[in-house]
Amino acid sequence: MEKNCVHNKAQVETTCHTSTSNCVETYLKKPLCICKFVDKKEACRGDILTYTILIKNASLVKETQVVFTDQMDDNVEYIDDSFRVNGENQTPALDNHTLYYIIPSIDGMSTIEIIFQVRITA
Repeated sequence: MEKNCVHNKAQVETTCHTSTSNCVETYLKKPLCICKFVDKKEACRGDILTYTILIKNASLVKETQVVFTDQMDDNVEYIDDSFRVNGENQTPALDNHTLYYIIPSIDGMSTIEIIFQVRITA
């Protein structure tokens, strides 16, 4: 099993005694795991695609100010007001077919769900 924490303590010895310090611990940050899904495997011009992105924090440490980006294909257009984070409407920044959104925090051992839609233009 992969560790989420490092424990350490110190010890000193003399000819008469052994003393041990308190145990200290450091929580390990792990890379976030991200998986993306789409609701259609085939589509035509004008069809709407719904993307779902799951971002999992497998460590015990809260991550803050997580920058989410999604570079969309040139053959789609973002559908306004379709961006949701854990079911709540949010407004991402959009610059040259790339969505940007700052996730304020992801608690340790939790998952964030992002959903948004695009329309096929080609």
